[in-house]
Amino acid sequence: MIEQDNLMRTNLLVTIREIPRRRGSAIILGSILLGLVLARFMMISPLAAILVLSSGIILALTFLLRKINYLIFGWFCLTSMIWFIMRSLPTHLYPYVGRGIFWGLLICIIAAWAIDNILSARPFLPFDHVPLKATILIFLLWGVATLFTSVDVFNSVKKLSHFILALASSYMFYDFFSRDQNNIKKIIGIVIVILLLISSITVLIAGYSLMSGVVIYKQLYLWFINPNVLGYILFMCIPIFITTGHEVVSNRTLRICAVSVALLAIFFSFHRTSWLATLSSIAFILFKGRMKASMWTAAIIGIFVSALLLPVFGEDVYQFFTGERYTGRIEIWQAAWNTACDYPILGTGPGNSMEIMSRYIDTPWLMEEETHSVYLKNAAEMGFISVVIMLVIYVTFFASSERIERNLKSDYLRNVSRGVTATFLGLLIHGIFENGYFLTPFVAAEFHALLPYMFLSLPFAAKRLEERGEAD
Repeated sequence: MIEQDNLMRTNLLVTIREIPRRRGSAIILGSILLGLVLARFMMISPLAAILVLSSGIILALTFLLRKINYLIFGWFCLTSMIWFIMRSLPTHLYPYVGRGIFWGLLICIIAAWAIDNILSARPFLPFDHVPLKATILIFLLWGVATLFTSVDVFNSVKKLSHFILALASSYMFYDFFSRDQNNIKKIIGIVIVILLLISSITVLIAGYSLMSGVVIYKQLYLWFINPNVLGYILFMCIPIFITTGHEVVSNRTLRICAVSVALLAIFFSFHRTSWLATLSSIAFILFKGRMKASMWTAAIIGIFVSALLLPVFGEDVYQFFTGERYTGRIEIWQAAWNTACDYPILGTGPGNSMEIMSRYIDTPWLMEEETHSVYLKNAAEMGFISVVIMLVIYVTFFASSERIERNLKSDYLRNVSRGVTATFLGLLIHGIFENGYFLTPFVAAEFHALLPYMFLSLPFAAKRLEERGEAD
């Protein structure tokens, strides 16, 4: 035992001594310092700073023991339960502690992953898809340009830093997934387990509430901030479960039951935008799989249309369609459009649309509402050209993922690519009617906010795995 302890201590010392000798250490150190500067814009509370510092020490020790994989897996699990954890603390601490955990841990993980690559003499894999890389870079540069006309530069820098960190994590996942196909399986496995847990709890609570006579329309959100977030999480995870779920739930009957529970859970969220996005994703998967697509698509459409037309647990049809929730959104959209027209070139700056939108809103309770449209939000905050660039990124991704899927030999990787493409198709539609997280400023600090950026890397990592001959 004493010899083993001495060996571990020796290895730890060797690892520490090797850090300054590796090529690229200065770059990594500079990146960490930059990350801390960016963190300063996101976390002002001393409590959050102490929390991040403590987390960084723990993560550094974990890194020195060379268990980076566990950091990534742990981050996903922890941030999927962030609101559950935060319920034991005062609500006003969430902007500091909750986001401190989310962004602070993410910064530490990215830094630990980068240093681990250097210490292991493992080269950083180039992301060699030029069209997608170029369009994302143009989008980022355009975002930087909007800082010069921003109505609140401090807030815009903070929001823009979200883009940078999220895209940095996207590259980290690309590198991580490209090392080993098992890394893909483990992360997707975690996502599917989280999906099954959330779906099961949602259906159980909804069933109990209905039997108790409790109205559940827009009332179920578990430990998340609202029902819309619940619907978004389920929508993001369902397509990848449908295409790759056999790796986690091998029994076909159980898998069908699990998908049914997930669909029922997303129905109980009553988030109609997520309904539409899920329907689009599933229709795409069925069409690609040629699994009697027309029949299944018609059945799914019938279920959702019936849900829309029938009274929804005490909410009459007219109120469901034309009540204040609906008309309010039209007023918000009009205000966002007017704001975009006032600032058509570079917008108000990332994160500043609500400040100007309130001038065009007469209903008091709507003045604190977001745009409920990713495209209108980007148009108002970064100009109309940013929306065009964003759509070009989507088109480039769809063209690339389709070509990659067609050339992949591994059935599993092909299914992964198909599920991701289906998710992004739903995401494209979801952004028309709702706030989002991909290539738009966001304030959420839960794992689902990073899912699009993680999924973005999967088809390209799959292609890299096969090129290196490391796919199963």
